[in-house]
Amino acid sequence: MAKRSRVPTNTAAAAAAAKRARLSRPSVLSQRSLSPQETLGAAVSQATTFESQFFESQTEEEGAAEGSQAGTAATTEASVDTEPDNGDNFDGINWDRLPRFMKPLTTGRRVKSWIFQHGYRVVELYDQNRVWFVCKYCHIHKVIDTGGSGVFAEMSTSKSSWLDSYRLQITDNIEARAQWHVPENVFDVSKATSSAAAHLGLQKRGHGFTKDGLKPRRTGQQLSLRQTLETGVAVSQEAANAMGNFNIQQFREVAVFCLLDNNLPMELLARPSFREMISLANPEAEAALWVSPRSVATYAMRLFQYMQPQIVCALSEAASKIHISFDGWTTKGGKRGFFGVVAHFANASGVIQDLPIALPHLAGSHTGDAIADTIKKTLQEYSIGSDKLGYFVLDNAANNDTAVSSLAHAYDFNAAHRRLRCGPHTLNLIGQAIIFGSNQEAYNNNNNDEQLQTEEVYMQEWRQEGPLGVLIDVINHIKTPQQHEIFRSFQTAANAELPARERLHVLEPVKPVVTRWNSYYAAFKRATQLQAAYNSYAEHYINALSLEDRRACQRGNKLPEAPSWMRSTGLTAADWAVITEYQDCLEPLKLATEKLEGRGKAGKYGAIYETIPVFEYVLGALEARTPQMSMSKLSELSQLACSAN
Repeated sequence: MAKRSRVPTNTAAAAAAAKRARLSRPSVLSQRSLSPQETLGAAVSQATTFESQFFESQTEEEGAAEGSQAGTAATTEASVDTEPDNGDNFDGINWDRLPRFMKPLTTGRRVKSWIFQHGYRVVELYDQNRVWFVCKYCHIHKVIDTGGSGVFAEMSTSKSSWLDSYRLQITDNIEARAQWHVPENVFDVSKATSSAAAHLGLQKRGHGFTKDGLKPRRTGQQLSLRQTLETGVAVSQEAANAMGNFNIQQFREVAVFCLLDNNLPMELLARPSFREMISLANPEAEAALWVSPRSVATYAMRLFQYMQPQIVCALSEAASKIHISFDGWTTKGGKRGFFGVVAHFANASGVIQDLPIALPHLAGSHTGDAIADTIKKTLQEYSIGSDKLGYFVLDNAANNDTAVSSLAHAYDFNAAHRRLRCGPHTLNLIGQAIIFGSNQEAYNNNNNDEQLQTEEVYMQEWRQEGPLGVLIDVINHIKTPQQHEIFRSFQTAANAELPARERLHVLEPVKPVVTRWNSYYAAFKRATQLQAAYNSYAEHYINALSLEDRRACQRGNKLPEAPSWMRSTGLTAADWAVITEYQDCLEPLKLATEKLEGRGKAGKYGAIYETIPVFEYVLGALEARTPQMSMSKLSELSQLACSAN
């Protein structure tokens, strides 16, 4: 019997054996060991065309080293994994139908998305960093409409431009280069799994999955033509042709216009409740909608770029001059400032058109020169030259005057002639002058400087502590839910004391805003309607503060801080008479604003020829009231008469 060679058992013998083994092998300067991914990439980059094809077609079983399976099994058995199982399952996959893909080199580092319960996770053969999702049902059943054997791009850390050039470098065959493309109907979700999830959620055979499992179908839901055919119902060719061919592009366009026309958020299309409503009407329509708000925004911008040449053509065929209006708009918080630019013209048929043509971002200070530069770029973009440029309808801001002057120099026109002012905005300024008027020439004081200064002091005090100032302060004090509840309780109590036919519904106070047309008139009118409630509300706080002041004086403490109206006498009958008089004085301005705003059609409302008659009406109404107010014994009405002048 031959003797068996013994394996050294002690440490010294093992070390000596290892030293002899090293000395018996040639010395090689070892570099950093390459990972499988780097090894495969290096091999592919040095391969010829034939070798590249070999790398694509060779399976893992063919390339596996002998005896490697046992080593792998031993390692697996020895390891203890406490993290969730991220292993990939490739049961049923046909690699011949996926020649450009391979198994991932490693399992995922993070917990896999739920979508991989219904499909395969594969990577590109030439870029293992790009992971794709293969729908298992579509792949096994060879569903054509998914494209690319049900492949969906999932997560990528590489840039497509670099990847395309890399593929061209490693492929010498021109035909092979042309064959590499993303198949149609493949949803590239390189930064998220939303497209693959939307595909799995389709209400068709083998799908209808969500993160929580199989999506329940509504009972009694009307089936689409696709669902009807998938259930095996016999449908004639004539009926199928009449009912089919759902126009996805037209539906998407209508959906985007619906969002834009109604100023709705773009993420509305991604809300589950909205998609469920659309799916109930037509599952094909729900599948056609985007799942990402960013996709909606991208489509809207592409639609604008598609329509812009048509707008340029329409402007070039205008039968009239092209008139321009623009105004500033700032986002919430003032982070960005925009300028809405609208073109007004009559087309070849004589129909007036209003087209918003631009919403440029205006960075920096909104000076007249900056505005003019922005408008110039817009006019050049739409080929509006000096021969077609008409009038500018703007508000009365001073920077608009400067902007029109700059445009007049560039397009050679008379700025004073072309610069039109917004009629309703001018009426709003008249209302502010009546309420807060500070025109020294309106006072009959013979230009005495001392009298002017005294009058100015009195007017400042009156604006703060007069009837209008007190009423506005009381209205602005009602701004919390608690304050609104207290005010409603006083309304209810006041209504209880009135006859049944004179009682009012509980109304909210109207707050005046300087930039909102006729808001002061609306505030005064609502206040006179709720006069009793306002009196009770003011008296409630005046009495409460008076009690606190007495206690503070008795204890020698500082008086509590409070608005000035809480230490006044409130609103007396004479004060309400003044408020009513101001309301009556502002009413013609409201009627005039309604006459001028809007679009003038068939000689009604908004026609430019109505501007002068409307202002004549306002002037006559104010002049008729001036003598009565001047002869009034109330100093407040005398102030109103001066403001009306």
